Amino acid sequence: MIGLVLIKILVVMPPVLAFLYGMAWWTVKKGKASAGGWAISTSLAIFLQSIPFFVVTHYVWTYAPRGSWMGLLVIDGLLLAHGVPGLIAFAYRDALAKPPLEPAKPPRIAGDGTSRLLDWIAWPLGFAGVFGGLEWWEHWSQTQRLPPYRHGFPLSLLITSLLITITLHEAGHTTAGLAVGMKLRAFIVGPFQWRIRDGRWRFQFLLSKFLSAGSMTAMAPTNPEQSRWNEICMIAAGPIASLLTGIISLCFALTAKGRPYEMFWGLFAVVTTFSLIGFALNLIPTRPEAIYSDGAQIYQLLSGGPWADLHRALCVAQSSAVTPLRPRNYDIQAIDRAALSFTHGRQALLLRLLASSYFLDSGMIPQARDAFAQAEAIYHESASDIPADLYTGIVFDSAYLRHDAASARQWWDLMEAKKPTHMGVDYWLARSALLWVENQPAEARKAWNKANDLAQKLPEAGTYQFDRYRVGLLGAALNGLPAAS
Repeated sequence: MIGLVLIKILVVMPPVLAFLYGMAWWTVKKGKASAGGWAISTSLAIFLQSIPFFVVTHYVWTYAPRGSWMGLLVIDGLLLAHGVPGLIAFAYRDALAKPPLEPAKPPRIAGDGTSRLLDWIAWPLGFAGVFGGLEWWEHWSQTQRLPPYRHGFPLSLLITSLLITITLHEAGHTTAGLAVGMKLRAFIVGPFQWRIRDGRWRFQFLLSKFLSAGSMTAMAPTNPEQSRWNEICMIAAGPIASLLTGIISLCFALTAKGRPYEMFWGLFAVVTTFSLIGFALNLIPTRPEAIYSDGAQIYQLLSGGPWADLHRALCVAQSSAVTPLRPRNYDIQAIDRAALSFTHGRQALLLRLLASSYFLDSGMIPQARDAFAQAEAIYHESASDIPADLYTGIVFDSAYLRHDAASARQWWDLMEAKKPTHMGVDYWLARSALLWVENQPAEARKAWNKANDLAQKLPEAGTYQFDRYRVGLLGAALNGLPAAS
Protein backbone atom coordinates (compact mmCIF):
# COMPACT_ATOMS: atom_id res chain seq x y z
CA MET A 1 0.00 0.00 0.00
CA ILE A 2 2.75 2.45 0.96
CA GLY A 3 4.59 1.64 -2.26
CA LEU A 4 1.52 2.47 -4.36
CA VAL A 5 1.06 5.77 -2.53
CA LEU A 6 4.69 6.68 -3.10
CA ILE A 7 4.44 5.84 -6.78
CA LYS A 8 1.35 8.04 -7.13
CA ILE A 9 3.13 10.91 -5.36
CA LEU A 10 6.19 10.59 -7.59
CA VAL A 11 3.97 10.57 -10.69
CA VAL A 12 1.92 13.58 -9.62
CA MET A 13 4.80 15.73 -8.37
CA PRO A 14 6.46 16.64 -11.72
CA PRO A 15 3.44 18.45 -13.22
CA VAL A 16 2.68 20.07 -9.87
CA LEU A 17 6.26 21.31 -9.56
CA ALA A 18 6.25 22.48 -13.17
CA PHE A 19 3.15 24.58 -12.46
CA LEU A 20 4.62 26.01 -9.26
CA TYR A 21 7.97 26.78 -10.92
CA GLY A 22 6.17 28.55 -13.75
CA MET A 23 4.00 30.66 -11.45
CA ALA A 24 6.95 31.53 -9.19
CA TRP A 25 9.07 32.55 -12.17
CA TRP A 26 6.28 34.60 -13.76
CA THR A 27 5.24 36.43 -10.59
CA VAL A 28 8.86 37.25 -9.66
CA LYS A 29 9.62 38.45 -13.20
CA LYS A 30 6.50 40.65 -13.27
CA GLY A 31 7.06 41.91 -9.72
CA LYS A 32 3.67 40.65 -8.52
CA ALA A 33 2.77 40.95 -4.85
CA SER A 34 2.01 37.22 -4.80
CA ALA A 35 5.59 36.30 -5.80
CA GLY A 36 6.59 35.53 -2.21
CA GLY A 37 3.70 33.11 -1.73
CA TRP A 38 4.45 31.23 -4.93
CA ALA A 39 8.16 31.05 -4.06
CA ILE A 40 7.33 29.62 -0.63
CA SER A 41 4.92 27.11 -2.21
CA THR A 42 7.59 25.97 -4.64
CA SER A 43 10.19 25.58 -1.86
CA LEU A 44 7.67 23.66 0.25
CA ALA A 45 6.85 21.34 -2.66
CA ILE A 46 10.56 20.64 -3.19
CA PHE A 47 10.95 19.87 0.51
CA LEU A 48 7.92 17.55 0.53
CA GLN A 49 9.23 15.77 -2.55
CA SER A 50 12.23 14.67 -0.50
CA ILE A 51 10.01 12.66 1.88
CA PRO A 52 9.09 9.81 -0.52
CA PHE A 53 12.71 9.69 -1.66
CA PHE A 54 13.83 9.23 1.94
CA VAL A 55 11.34 6.38 2.33
CA VAL A 56 12.61 4.72 -0.85
CA THR A 57 16.21 5.29 0.24
CA HIS A 58 15.53 3.66 3.59
CA TYR A 59 13.89 0.68 1.86
CA VAL A 60 16.81 0.27 -0.57
CA TRP A 61 19.34 0.69 2.24
CA THR A 62 17.60 -2.05 4.24
CA TYR A 63 17.10 -4.65 1.53
CA ALA A 64 19.45 -3.84 -1.35
CA PRO A 65 23.22 -4.40 -1.61
CA ARG A 66 25.52 -1.95 0.19
CA GLY A 67 26.18 1.24 -1.74
CA SER A 68 23.17 1.09 -4.06
CA TRP A 69 21.38 3.75 -2.02
CA MET A 70 24.03 6.46 -2.45
CA GLY A 71 22.46 7.96 -5.59
CA LEU A 72 19.07 8.32 -3.90
CA LEU A 73 20.72 9.87 -0.86
CA VAL A 74 22.38 12.47 -3.09
CA ILE A 75 19.00 13.31 -4.63
CA ASP A 76 17.50 13.65 -1.16
CA GLY A 77 20.28 16.00 -0.12
CA LEU A 78 19.85 18.16 -3.22
CA LEU A 79 16.10 18.42 -2.66
CA LEU A 80 16.59 19.44 0.96
CA ALA A 81 19.35 21.88 -0.02
CA HIS A 82 16.93 23.65 -2.37
CA GLY A 83 13.75 23.35 -0.35
CA VAL A 84 14.77 24.29 3.19
CA PRO A 85 16.87 27.39 2.32
CA GLY A 86 14.06 28.52 0.03
CA LEU A 87 11.53 28.32 2.86
CA ILE A 88 13.88 30.29 5.12
CA ALA A 89 14.81 32.91 2.52
CA PHE A 90 11.32 33.65 1.23
CA ALA A 91 9.77 33.66 4.69
CA TYR A 92 11.02 37.22 5.19
CA ARG A 93 8.46 39.82 4.27
CA ASP A 94 10.76 41.82 2.00
CA ALA A 95 12.62 38.87 0.53
CA LEU A 96 11.47 39.68 -2.99
CA ALA A 97 11.38 43.44 -2.65
CA LYS A 98 13.12 45.15 -5.51
CA PRO A 99 16.35 46.95 -4.64
CA PRO A 100 16.46 50.72 -5.00
CA LEU A 101 17.01 52.09 -8.48
CA GLU A 102 16.32 48.69 -10.08
CA PRO A 103 16.31 49.17 -13.86
CA ALA A 104 13.66 48.08 -16.27
CA LYS A 105 14.35 45.46 -18.91
CA PRO A 106 16.15 47.23 -21.76
CA PRO A 107 14.06 47.66 -24.91
CA ARG A 108 15.43 46.43 -28.21
CA ILE A 109 17.46 49.00 -30.13
CA ALA A 110 16.41 49.53 -33.74
CA GLY A 111 19.05 48.48 -36.24
CA ASP A 112 20.94 46.12 -33.92
CA GLY A 113 20.30 43.22 -36.31
CA THR A 114 18.29 41.16 -33.80
CA SER A 115 14.62 40.39 -33.40
CA ARG A 116 12.41 38.90 -30.75
CA LEU A 117 11.58 36.05 -33.14
CA LEU A 118 15.23 35.07 -33.56
CA ASP A 119 15.74 35.19 -29.79
CA TRP A 120 12.80 32.85 -29.25
CA ILE A 121 13.76 30.47 -32.06
CA ALA A 122 17.56 30.23 -31.83
CA TRP A 123 18.05 28.69 -28.41
CA PRO A 124 15.20 26.12 -28.57
CA LEU A 125 16.60 25.03 -31.93
CA GLY A 126 20.04 24.82 -30.37
CA PHE A 127 18.84 22.61 -27.52
CA ALA A 128 16.91 20.46 -29.98
CA GLY A 129 20.03 20.13 -32.11
CA VAL A 130 22.15 19.10 -29.13
CA PHE A 131 19.70 16.47 -27.90
CA GLY A 132 19.09 15.19 -31.42
CA GLY A 133 22.82 14.98 -32.08
CA LEU A 134 23.52 13.10 -28.87
CA GLU A 135 20.71 10.67 -29.64
CA TRP A 136 22.15 10.05 -33.11
CA TRP A 137 25.64 9.44 -31.69
CA GLU A 138 24.26 6.90 -29.22
CA HIS A 139 22.56 4.90 -31.97
CA TRP A 140 25.61 5.22 -34.22
CA SER A 141 27.91 3.88 -31.50
CA GLN A 142 25.74 0.78 -31.20
CA THR A 143 26.09 0.05 -34.92
CA GLN A 144 29.86 0.50 -34.64
CA ARG A 145 30.00 -1.65 -31.49
CA LEU A 146 31.85 1.05 -29.59
CA PRO A 147 31.98 1.07 -25.77
CA PRO A 148 28.45 2.12 -24.77
CA TYR A 149 27.37 4.67 -22.19
CA ARG A 150 24.60 3.45 -19.92
CA HIS A 151 21.49 5.63 -19.95
CA GLY A 152 22.97 8.19 -22.33
CA PHE A 153 26.02 10.38 -21.96
CA PRO A 154 27.01 11.02 -18.30
CA LEU A 155 26.83 14.53 -16.88
CA SER A 156 30.58 14.65 -16.24
CA LEU A 157 31.25 14.02 -19.93
CA LEU A 158 28.78 16.70 -21.00
CA ILE A 159 30.32 19.29 -18.64
CA THR A 160 33.87 18.44 -19.74
CA SER A 161 32.91 18.66 -23.41
CA LEU A 162 31.12 21.98 -22.87
CA LEU A 163 34.15 23.49 -21.12
CA ILE A 164 36.45 22.27 -23.92
CA THR A 165 34.14 23.73 -26.57
CA ILE A 166 33.82 27.10 -24.86
CA THR A 167 37.56 27.31 -24.13
CA LEU A 168 38.49 26.72 -27.77
CA HIS A 169 35.84 29.20 -28.93
CA GLU A 170 37.27 31.92 -26.67
CA ALA A 171 40.79 30.90 -27.65
CA GLY A 172 39.80 31.71 -31.23
CA HIS A 173 38.81 35.24 -30.21
CA THR A 174 42.05 35.62 -28.24
CA THR A 175 44.36 34.34 -30.98
CA ALA A 176 42.85 36.58 -33.64
CA GLY A 177 42.86 39.59 -31.33
CA LEU A 178 46.52 39.15 -30.49
CA ALA A 179 47.31 38.70 -34.18
CA VAL A 180 45.81 42.12 -35.06
CA GLY A 181 47.57 43.94 -32.24
CA MET A 182 45.13 43.76 -29.34
CA LYS A 183 45.91 42.87 -25.74
CA LEU A 184 44.00 40.36 -23.64
CA ARG A 185 42.21 41.85 -20.62
CA ALA A 186 39.90 39.02 -19.52
CA PHE A 187 39.34 35.35 -20.33
CA ILE A 188 36.29 33.70 -18.80
CA VAL A 189 35.05 30.14 -19.28
CA GLY A 190 32.22 29.21 -16.93
CA PRO A 191 33.62 29.14 -13.38
CA PHE A 192 37.22 29.80 -14.50
CA GLN A 193 37.74 33.54 -14.67
CA TRP A 194 40.94 35.43 -15.41
CA ARG A 195 40.77 39.24 -15.36
CA ILE A 196 43.19 42.11 -15.13
CA ARG A 197 42.35 43.95 -11.92
CA ASP A 198 44.24 47.12 -11.05
CA GLY A 199 46.89 46.24 -13.61
CA ARG A 200 47.45 42.64 -12.50
CA TRP A 201 46.09 39.30 -13.63
CA ARG A 202 43.83 37.71 -11.06
CA PHE A 203 42.13 34.31 -11.14
CA GLN A 204 38.77 33.40 -9.63
CA PHE A 205 36.94 30.10 -9.49
CA LEU A 206 33.23 30.75 -9.01
CA LEU A 207 31.46 27.53 -8.10
CA SER A 208 28.08 29.15 -8.83
CA LYS A 209 29.11 29.38 -12.50
CA PHE A 210 30.15 25.72 -12.76
CA LEU A 211 27.15 24.67 -14.84
CA SER A 212 27.10 27.95 -16.73
CA ALA A 213 27.85 28.18 -20.42
CA GLY A 214 28.79 31.84 -19.97
CA SER A 215 32.09 32.94 -21.42
CA MET A 216 33.87 36.13 -22.46
CA THR A 217 37.07 37.35 -24.01
CA ALA A 218 37.93 41.03 -23.48
CA MET A 219 40.50 42.49 -25.87
CA ALA A 220 41.83 46.06 -25.79
CA PRO A 221 43.23 47.60 -29.01
CA THR A 222 46.73 49.05 -28.74
CA ASN A 223 45.82 51.30 -31.67
CA PRO A 224 42.63 53.30 -31.04
CA GLU A 225 42.53 54.10 -34.77
CA GLN A 226 42.43 50.43 -35.75
CA SER A 227 40.28 49.37 -38.67
CA ARG A 228 36.88 47.93 -37.85
CA TRP A 229 37.97 44.88 -39.84
CA ASN A 230 40.39 44.05 -37.03
CA GLU A 231 37.48 43.84 -34.60
CA ILE A 232 35.39 41.87 -37.08
CA CYS A 233 38.23 39.36 -37.49
CA MET A 234 38.57 39.02 -33.73
CA ILE A 235 34.83 38.45 -33.28
CA ALA A 236 34.48 36.06 -36.24
CA ALA A 237 37.43 33.97 -35.04
CA GLY A 238 35.31 32.54 -32.20
CA PRO A 239 32.70 30.85 -34.42
CA ILE A 240 35.42 29.81 -36.87
CA ALA A 241 37.32 28.13 -34.03
CA SER A 242 34.10 26.32 -33.04
CA LEU A 243 33.63 25.14 -36.64
CA LEU A 244 37.20 23.84 -36.87
CA THR A 245 36.87 22.16 -33.47
CA GLY A 246 33.67 20.46 -34.62
CA ILE A 247 35.21 19.21 -37.86
CA ILE A 248 38.37 17.86 -36.19
CA SER A 249 36.39 16.21 -33.40
CA LEU A 250 34.02 14.71 -35.97
CA CYS A 251 36.95 13.10 -37.80
CA PHE A 252 38.28 11.60 -34.56
CA ALA A 253 34.85 10.34 -33.51
CA LEU A 254 34.07 8.70 -36.86
CA THR A 255 37.48 6.97 -37.02
CA ALA A 256 37.66 5.94 -33.36
CA LYS A 257 36.85 2.28 -33.97
CA GLY A 258 40.02 0.21 -33.56
CA ARG A 259 42.19 3.24 -32.80
CA PRO A 260 44.13 3.90 -29.56
CA TYR A 261 41.65 6.67 -28.71
CA GLU A 262 38.60 4.43 -29.16
CA MET A 263 37.63 4.77 -25.50
CA PHE A 264 37.35 8.56 -25.96
CA TRP A 265 34.90 8.40 -28.85
CA GLY A 266 32.14 9.81 -26.66
CA LEU A 267 34.19 12.88 -25.77
CA PHE A 268 34.85 13.60 -29.44
CA ALA A 269 31.20 13.01 -30.31
CA VAL A 270 29.88 15.44 -27.69
CA VAL A 271 32.52 18.07 -28.50
CA THR A 272 31.52 17.77 -32.15
CA THR A 273 27.86 18.32 -31.30
CA PHE A 274 28.45 21.28 -28.99
CA SER A 275 30.95 22.92 -31.35
CA LEU A 276 28.86 22.72 -34.52
CA ILE A 277 25.68 23.84 -32.75
CA GLY A 278 27.64 26.65 -31.06
CA PHE A 279 29.05 27.74 -34.42
CA ALA A 280 25.57 28.05 -35.88
CA LEU A 281 24.04 29.77 -32.83
CA ASN A 282 26.83 32.33 -32.53
CA LEU A 283 26.37 33.47 -36.11
CA ILE A 284 22.65 34.10 -35.65
CA PRO A 285 22.09 37.75 -34.62
CA THR A 286 20.47 37.35 -31.20
CA ARG A 287 20.27 39.21 -27.92
CA PRO A 288 18.75 36.82 -25.37
CA GLU A 289 19.47 39.28 -22.53
CA ALA A 290 21.71 42.32 -22.83
CA ILE A 291 24.61 40.49 -24.53
CA TYR A 292 24.79 40.35 -28.30
CA SER A 293 25.87 37.21 -30.13
CA ASP A 294 28.96 37.25 -32.35
CA GLY A 295 26.75 37.40 -35.42
CA ALA A 296 24.89 40.44 -34.10
CA GLN A 297 28.15 42.27 -33.34
CA ILE A 298 29.52 41.54 -36.82
CA TYR A 299 26.29 42.83 -38.37
CA GLN A 300 26.53 46.05 -36.33
CA LEU A 301 30.13 46.69 -37.36
CA LEU A 302 29.29 46.12 -41.03
CA SER A 303 26.16 48.29 -40.93
CA GLY A 304 28.09 51.48 -40.06
CA GLY A 305 26.14 54.58 -38.99
CA PRO A 306 25.42 54.94 -35.26
CA TRP A 307 26.76 51.47 -34.52
CA ALA A 308 30.10 52.42 -36.08
CA ASP A 309 30.22 55.51 -33.84
CA LEU A 310 29.39 53.35 -30.82
CA HIS A 311 32.16 50.86 -31.54
CA ARG A 312 34.56 53.75 -32.26
CA ALA A 313 33.79 55.31 -28.86
CA LEU A 314 34.18 51.99 -27.06
CA CYS A 315 37.37 51.15 -28.96
CA VAL A 316 39.09 54.36 -27.80
CA ALA A 317 37.87 53.84 -24.22
CA GLN A 318 39.17 50.25 -24.17
CA SER A 319 42.55 51.29 -25.55
CA SER A 320 43.08 53.62 -22.56
CA ALA A 321 43.75 50.49 -20.48
CA VAL A 322 46.84 49.60 -22.55
CA THR A 323 47.98 52.98 -23.93
CA PRO A 324 48.72 56.44 -22.46
CA LEU A 325 45.33 57.73 -23.69
CA ARG A 326 43.17 59.13 -20.88
CA PRO A 327 39.44 59.82 -20.81
CA ARG A 328 40.16 63.41 -21.89
CA ASN A 329 41.46 61.88 -25.14
CA TYR A 330 38.19 60.09 -25.88
CA ASP A 331 36.54 60.84 -29.22
CA ILE A 332 33.80 63.04 -27.79
CA GLN A 333 32.44 63.74 -31.29
CA ALA A 334 31.84 60.02 -31.87
CA ILE A 335 30.32 59.74 -28.39
CA ASP A 336 27.95 62.65 -29.08
CA ARG A 337 26.97 61.31 -32.51
CA ALA A 338 26.24 57.86 -31.11
CA ALA A 339 24.32 59.35 -28.18
CA LEU A 340 21.84 60.92 -30.61
CA SER A 341 20.79 57.42 -31.73
CA PHE A 342 21.27 55.46 -28.51
CA THR A 343 18.82 56.96 -26.05
CA HIS A 344 18.04 53.89 -23.94
CA GLY A 345 19.65 50.64 -22.84
CA ARG A 346 23.15 49.71 -21.75
CA GLN A 347 24.85 51.30 -24.75
CA ALA A 348 23.25 54.66 -24.01
CA LEU A 349 24.28 54.41 -20.37
CA LEU A 350 27.89 53.63 -21.25
CA LEU A 351 28.07 56.53 -23.71
CA ARG A 352 26.92 59.03 -21.08
CA LEU A 353 29.34 57.62 -18.51
CA LEU A 354 32.17 57.90 -21.04
CA ALA A 355 31.17 61.51 -21.69
CA SER A 356 31.09 62.20 -17.95
CA SER A 357 34.64 60.82 -17.56
CA TYR A 358 35.79 62.86 -20.57
CA PHE A 359 34.50 66.12 -19.09
CA LEU A 360 35.73 65.33 -15.57
CA ASP A 361 39.23 64.54 -16.82
CA SER A 362 39.13 67.77 -18.87
CA GLY A 363 38.21 69.83 -15.83
CA MET A 364 34.75 70.65 -17.23
CA ILE A 365 32.77 69.89 -14.09
CA PRO A 366 29.33 71.31 -15.08
CA GLN A 367 29.37 69.31 -18.31
CA ALA A 368 30.48 66.19 -16.42
CA ARG A 369 27.59 66.68 -14.01
CA ASP A 370 25.11 67.02 -16.88
CA ALA A 371 26.40 63.90 -18.62
CA PHE A 372 26.13 61.93 -15.40
CA ALA A 373 22.57 63.14 -14.83
CA GLN A 374 21.69 61.83 -18.31
CA ALA A 375 23.30 58.48 -17.49
CA GLU A 376 21.35 58.24 -14.25
CA ALA A 377 18.07 58.99 -16.03
CA ILE A 378 18.77 56.37 -18.70
CA TYR A 379 19.51 53.77 -16.03
CA HIS A 380 16.17 54.39 -14.33
CA GLU A 381 14.26 54.24 -17.60
CA SER A 382 15.79 51.39 -19.52
CA ALA A 383 19.37 50.35 -18.76
CA SER A 384 19.94 46.67 -18.28
CA ASP A 385 21.59 45.20 -15.22
CA ILE A 386 25.24 46.21 -14.99
CA PRO A 387 28.31 44.64 -13.33
CA ALA A 388 29.30 45.58 -9.79
CA ASP A 389 32.50 47.23 -11.06
CA LEU A 390 30.54 49.80 -13.05
CA TYR A 391 28.59 50.91 -9.98
CA THR A 392 31.75 52.16 -8.25
CA GLY A 393 32.23 54.91 -10.82
CA ILE A 394 28.56 55.85 -10.54
CA VAL A 395 28.83 56.10 -6.74
CA PHE A 396 31.85 58.40 -7.10
CA ASP A 397 30.15 60.64 -9.67
CA SER A 398 26.96 60.82 -7.62
CA ALA A 399 28.91 61.86 -4.53
CA TYR A 400 31.63 64.05 -6.01
CA LEU A 401 29.83 65.68 -8.95
CA ARG A 402 26.32 65.88 -7.55
CA HIS A 403 27.01 66.02 -3.78
CA ASP A 404 23.91 63.82 -3.45
CA ALA A 405 24.33 61.65 -0.35
CA ALA A 406 20.97 59.85 -0.71
CA SER A 407 21.58 58.93 -4.34
CA ALA A 408 25.17 57.85 -3.67
CA ARG A 409 23.98 55.60 -0.83
CA GLN A 410 21.34 54.00 -3.07
CA TRP A 411 23.93 53.29 -5.75
CA TRP A 412 26.29 51.86 -3.13
CA ASP A 413 23.57 49.55 -1.76
CA LEU A 414 22.80 48.38 -5.28
CA MET A 415 26.48 47.60 -5.83
CA GLU A 416 26.72 45.75 -2.51
CA ALA A 417 23.73 43.64 -3.54
CA LYS A 418 25.93 42.37 -6.38
CA LYS A 419 28.38 41.01 -3.78
CA PRO A 420 31.56 42.44 -5.37
CA THR A 421 34.56 40.19 -4.98
CA HIS A 422 37.30 42.68 -5.88
CA MET A 423 37.98 45.63 -3.61
CA GLY A 424 40.49 47.67 -5.56
CA VAL A 425 41.07 51.36 -6.18
CA ASP A 426 37.60 52.02 -7.60
CA TYR A 427 35.91 50.32 -4.66
CA TRP A 428 37.76 52.30 -1.96
CA LEU A 429 37.52 55.52 -3.92
CA ALA A 430 33.75 55.10 -4.21
CA ARG A 431 33.48 54.28 -0.51
CA SER A 432 35.55 57.31 0.42
CA ALA A 433 33.40 59.59 -1.75
CA LEU A 434 30.24 58.14 -0.22
CA LEU A 435 31.44 58.66 3.36
CA TRP A 436 32.67 62.16 2.48
CA VAL A 437 29.31 63.26 1.08
CA GLU A 438 27.61 61.68 4.13
CA ASN A 439 29.80 63.88 6.35
CA GLN A 440 31.86 61.07 7.89
CA PRO A 441 35.34 62.58 7.38
CA ALA A 442 37.30 60.18 9.58
CA GLU A 443 35.97 57.05 7.88
CA ALA A 444 36.23 58.74 4.48
CA ARG A 445 39.90 59.48 5.12
CA LYS A 446 40.60 55.82 6.01
CA ALA A 447 38.99 54.63 2.78
CA TRP A 448 40.83 57.33 0.81
CA ASN A 449 44.18 56.20 2.21
CA LYS A 450 43.50 52.66 0.97
CA ALA A 451 42.49 53.97 -2.46
CA ASN A 452 45.57 56.20 -2.64
CA ASP A 453 47.97 53.40 -1.61
CA LEU A 454 46.55 51.12 -4.30
CA ALA A 455 46.48 53.89 -6.93
CA GLN A 456 50.20 54.58 -6.56
CA LYS A 457 50.93 50.96 -7.48
CA LEU A 458 48.94 51.03 -10.70
CA PRO A 459 50.65 50.90 -14.12
CA GLU A 460 51.14 54.01 -16.23
CA ALA A 461 48.28 53.39 -18.69
CA GLY A 462 45.81 56.22 -19.24
CA THR A 463 42.89 54.71 -17.36
CA TYR A 464 45.07 54.30 -14.26
CA GLN A 465 46.33 57.88 -14.57
CA PHE A 466 42.68 58.90 -14.47
CA ASP A 467 42.21 56.85 -11.30
CA ARG A 468 45.08 58.73 -9.66
CA TYR A 469 43.56 62.01 -10.86
CA ARG A 470 40.22 61.19 -9.23
CA VAL A 471 41.99 60.17 -6.03
CA GLY A 472 43.66 63.58 -6.05
CA LEU A 473 40.37 65.39 -6.58
CA LEU A 474 38.74 63.63 -3.67
CA GLY A 475 41.81 64.12 -1.50
CA ALA A 476 41.57 67.86 -2.09
CA ALA A 477 37.90 67.76 -1.08
CA LEU A 478 38.76 65.85 2.10
CA ASN A 479 41.41 68.42 2.93
CA GLY A 480 38.75 71.11 2.90
CA LEU A 481 39.74 72.73 -0.35
CA PRO A 482 36.92 74.29 -2.41
CA ALA A 483 34.75 71.58 -3.95
CA ALA A 484 34.19 71.52 -7.69
CA SER A 485 31.09 73.44 -8.75
